[in-house]
Amino acid sequence: QSSTVAEMVDADFDDGHNGTDTHRISGSYVEFAERRVLPQFASLPAEEVQREHRRDGFEVGNADKIFESTYSHQTQKRGA
Repeated sequence: QSSTVAEMVDADFDDGHNGTDTHRISGSYVEFAERRVLPQFASLPAEEVQREHRRDGFEVGNADKIFESTYSHQTQKRGA
């Protein structure tokens, strides 16, 4: 799994006084995930590989790196 660095966007927030404050925040990002064939099905010919033969789910160990793409120290690098 990997992701791009989040795009910065302007967002309006309630200022608590019947108005709004605009702040730049991390917007969306694109995540890429490769679902490889599980080891027990590695000998299957490529044309026989089905969805159930591939990894499924979220790779918890990579989650922190993916979400870091929205952190300020990363998004500030976009303009550099």
